[in-house]
Amino acid sequence: MKFADLSSATEYLASLTRHGVHPELDSISKVLSELGSPQDKFPAIQITGTNGKGSTSVILDLIYRRAGLRTGLFTSPHLLDVRERIRIDGTLVETDVFLEAMQSVCLAQEKTGVTLTFFETLTAVSFLVFSLSRIDLAVLEVGMGGRWDATSLCVPEVSVLTSLAKDHTEILGDTLELILQEKAAIGRSGKPFVATLPPEVLPEWDRQRSLRGFRPLLRGQDFDGNWEGEAEAGERAFSFFGQALSGTYRTSLTAEYQLHNLLTALATVSVGPWPVSHEAVRGALPHLFHAGRWEPVPGFSAFLDGAHNPEAAEHLVRQIQTVRQENGKVAFLAGFLREKDWRSMVHILAEAADAFFLTVPPGTNGVEPSTIASYLTEQRPGIDCHAGSFREICQSAFNWVAGEPDRILVVTGSLYLVAGVQKWLAGDDSPLHAGERTSASPPS
Repeated sequence: MKFADLSSATEYLASLTRHGVHPELDSISKVLSELGSPQDKFPAIQITGTNGKGSTSVILDLIYRRAGLRTGLFTSPHLLDVRERIRIDGTLVETDVFLEAMQSVCLAQEKTGVTLTFFETLTAVSFLVFSLSRIDLAVLEVGMGGRWDATSLCVPEVSVLTSLAKDHTEILGDTLELILQEKAAIGRSGKPFVATLPPEVLPEWDRQRSLRGFRPLLRGQDFDGNWEGEAEAGERAFSFFGQALSGTYRTSLTAEYQLHNLLTALATVSVGPWPVSHEAVRGALPHLFHAGRWEPVPGFSAFLDGAHNPEAAEHLVRQIQTVRQENGKVAFLAGFLREKDWRSMVHILAEAADAFFLTVPPGTNGVEPSTIASYLTEQRPGIDCHAGSFREICQSAFNWVAGEPDRILVVTGSLYLVAGVQKWLAGDDSPLHAGERTSASPPS
């Protein structure tokens, strides 16, 4: 299969969403073998977790680039351009390189007689691009879980678990212990594994350590840190202690919840096999940016935050409480995917809300706004609640926040809603492809 342009490749990828999620590695293993096993040609850090893995990946990538390494970064999902998922030295993979890699992966599928999913295809493309680009290090964000994730065909030098909470329970299991089993599977014998865990799963963590032989590094035991004061001039100071890079740093990631991601990244760098100086870290942290994660909207008292599960919603509410003015009002422009625990999210967000503007994230089969509104008014009788089409609700929400100077609007519930709002703000009416979003069952 040959792709004439990025649009045709994106349309092909969108068609793969019907294949769902494959909780097995046989298909992509065959394709990668046909491609010459590109995943074996570079060292990697692999990052899993319920929340925070994207931000942690971005932090690690910039630190290592400042230290002089040529990096490859693989993250998901993308917002506006599928190439956002694959970066070389901080730059989107060039279109012609991406299309050639896509063609090679499709040809390998034909030769092996298998069909890859959306995520498997892009993982194989990223491995091939990284191999051809002769990177020094890949930072790989796990798509879901760990055991059956396509990124697990690499052998990481450091494994990372950013957080553990219930999400994708239909695939990963309905208890924290079962979910931990899936995520801990990325650990490798003799290699460090940086993690943050709730106390109740520590016995299972010890069992996984004995089973897999990784070297654990836990927040609260082996490393930790704190914010040092509030944000000033777009930066905030924090301390990190317990490992080689202990010290005080300043960063452009000022949201309350970003502290954990910063500490996790520094712990990872401290135990990784690539030398990094304090100076390289201090040179990187003031220049961090992660789109759609507490991202300010120019010209409005508004933020874009792709929180899409209850744990992330709790972090978001705590962040809002630190910035809202006394007696100031907060509204959410929100939309949710059907497979998410949207009821729990609405319940949490309602604690901080004076109003909701509800819609369906563009390009998705999201929850109907009227359904959310009915549930919301049951939880908070009398709350100001608006539901409608995407463009109508966007206009209403931004008119609302512009109406009084002490108001705050937060766009949340789905990164696909965040992407749609970004396009709407830019006056772009082109369609948005949601990418891989489906349900699946674990292998028997």
